Amino acid sequence: MNAKAGWSHSLSDFADQIDEDVTQHVRVLAMAMLTEVVNRSPVGNPDLWKANTKLRSQNTALADAYDANVDTRNATNTGKKKFKKLTQRERKENFFVDAKAAGKGYIGGTFRGSHIVSVGSPDFTVAENVDPSGSDTINKGAMMIRASGNYPVIYIQTNSPYGEMLELGHSTQAPGGVYDLAWIGVSEAYR
Repeated sequence: MNAKAGWSHSLSDFADQIDEDVTQHVRVLAMAMLTEVVNRSPVGNPDLWKANTKLRSQNTALADAYDANVDTRNATNTGKKKFKKLTQRERKENFFVDAKAAGKGYIGGTFRGSHIVSVGSPDFTVAENVDPSGSDTINKGAMMIRASGNYPVIYIQTNSPYGEMLELGHSTQAPGGVYDLAWIGVSEAYR
């Protein structure tokens, strides 16, 4: 039997390694959650809004009706000039098939830019960032996550006034919400 008593490794080193591993795992999960939340967040697209789809549909129907009657008008036309079907340019300029009833000049990405990462306690400020790609929001959150200490409590949240409605599925881009599905996705991935 070995005459040396005790462990060959320090228990405090072992405890420090566990602290480091747990902290790193929390950071990995927080990064995965933040990325999932931001990427699942819908970005406003005026082309999908009801008022705009209705207007485009009506204008397209008018242009189509014009094209459908070209042959009839030419058959009854006694003059030399014949009618022709509309070009794409004429459809846009004369029948406004790409017109918008709402959202002219709108840039989407306010909700995607509204996600906040805080450590230790929730942050109830309302972020007014416009971030259609989500990269700035993820980078800012990643800095907070990397700076967290041992056993961090990391909050990922949005305080957007319409965030709750989006979470309840009031978006065709995110009918199942954002945070719940992100939680399910990350928890399944890291089982």
